[in-house]
Amino acid sequence: MLFFPEKGITIGSSSIQFPTANDFFLPPQQQEDSLKNVEKDLIELFDSTVIVSEIDSTLIQAKLDSLKKYRKSIQITSKGKSAIHRFFATLDKAKNKKVRIMHYGDSQIEGDRITSFLRNELQKKFGGYGVGLFPIIQVAPKMSVNTEYSENWKRYAGFGKKDSTVTHNKYGVLMNFSRFAPIPTSTNINDTISFTGWLKIRKPKASYGKTKSYTQLNIYLSNNYASTNYNILADGETIKSGVITANTPFEVLKTNFNNTPEEITITFTGNDSPNIYGISLEGNTGVVMDNIPLRGSSGTIFTKQDKTLLSNMYAHLSPQLILLEFGGNTIPYIKSKEKATDYGRWFKSQIRFIKKLNPNAAIIVIGPGDMSIKEKTDYITHPQLENVRDALKKAALSSGCLFWDMYEVMGGKNSMTKWVNAKPPLAASDYIHFSTKGAKKIAEEFNVKLFKLYDEYNKKKK
Repeated sequence: MLFFPEKGITIGSSSIQFPTANDFFLPPQQQEDSLKNVEKDLIELFDSTVIVSEIDSTLIQAKLDSLKKYRKSIQITSKGKSAIHRFFATLDKAKNKKVRIMHYGDSQIEGDRITSFLRNELQKKFGGYGVGLFPIIQVAPKMSVNTEYSENWKRYAGFGKKDSTVTHNKYGVLMNFSRFAPIPTSTNINDTISFTGWLKIRKPKASYGKTKSYTQLNIYLSNNYASTNYNILADGETIKSGVITANTPFEVLKTNFNNTPEEITITFTGNDSPNIYGISLEGNTGVVMDNIPLRGSSGTIFTKQDKTLLSNMYAHLSPQLILLEFGGNTIPYIKSKEKATDYGRWFKSQIRFIKKLNPNAAIIVIGPGDMSIKEKTDYITHPQLENVRDALKKAALSSGCLFWDMYEVMGGKNSMTKWVNAKPPLAASDYIHFSTKGAKKIAEEFNVKLFKLYDEYNKKKK
């Protein structure tokens, strides 16, 4: 404590720090007072017109409207306003048509966190059923999906460390595909070897009520070298079967139900496997909202995908709103404001690419929440977080998108410690990810702002 430099010692890209005597000998009463103030600070953070939000068994008083930072949490230009109003106009017609929302993000939205609450609120207000799109193999299982599949399925991701046996970039809108047969090393398929892959889908137990019901099943796929037989059963009864021919570049197997089955079984059999890009459970009308987590991604992977396949899938899905929630995975690697600006330019190119494929969709970019690093004995906001946030905001607004500032909604600088130390905890001990309760809380904040924009739109329309 006496001799170690106060600012630490830098060795390469790492630094070593040691507490000072003052840090170490912080009076116990001061520590206790600090902990007592955490929950009080969190309540004041959401200073309100008294919206009391129930998170499981815990009540947290949230005063949202008077918080100045919250008022500025969503920013919009005239182009962005036109786009979001176009989306709201489709919502008004959701009783008679399908309205799709695609929520892309990093690991912060895994397991259908954040998305599930938003989906339920929108489906309650505008109608709609089902969980939307999901892959056969999920990195983190969604609470809104209950599946079981044969052991021979394998997932191939279109970002991060790719499988070297994949020689193309056709991964689809979920940025991955699944197969039950090995990827062929040549176009000559051995017709003496047959493969079978199956998938069972059951009603989810831990899920919102609207998610547990659905009237339509869609399977998105392509098929290369050999025809494949398929059979779809609902509660043990075959409701659709057929053959997927070879050299099928893109196809959607669509099945409707009169009532939601307790169990759906899908079986594929053939000398090769088709590439399955995703499965969707949804209603025939109303809101469909897809949860698409891309663990480890910075959101700069869209332009690296096969444009034709993406275009075909987006054309079929026809999203009216796309949420892009990224930035967290980039922050640890950004060392300067200039690098953050470069990331913003790169992200802007992704927005333009997505908009070109989805010209009728409104886009909301969601900035990263607070993330902490340890400095001596304290956790502080990452020094480049605000630069990355600003770069994303500039990319969004200059592209005619909306920007929602999750960092400011949390409370801004050094707010993560308050979320971690809240009772119950609203963030994990890694000082990066929300807890389940925290994810629900942040979803509530976004939902309030989105519905407020919708109410403003309705007033202007009247």
